[in-house]
Amino acid sequence: MVVFRNFSTQQQSEIMTTALDLAKTAAGYASNQGDIASSLYEIERISNQSSSVALLSPKDELTLLDVYLQIEHYLMTADPIRTFNKEELRNKASRGLRARLEAYERQASTVTQNS
Repeated sequence: MVVFRNFSTQQQSEIMTTALDLAKTAAGYASNQGDIASSLYEIERISNQSSSVALLSPKDELTLLDVYLQIEHYLMTADPIRTFNKEELRNKASRGLRARLEAYERQASTVTQNS
């Protein structure tokens, strides 16, 4: 008698825990990489200088969060193929990463409003 295992059709989605993962993933969604070239440069620069993504400096993490927000804005407003929404883009970020991103976003918004 042959016994078959019941495999779930839903796979556990990978959760991103670093700002580098978040920025790289968002950049991968851009249909025209040339439109986000400066963001790609920053991602690559930080990726190359960092010996381990788990050991990103606080400054590099803030830079990557800023880069991510720029790419997110592009994907939500200017991508020529598909328009994303914020929830779609952030849904695979870990709670901790998402909290850091949202705190950075609030801080950046406050600074911009006070300028």
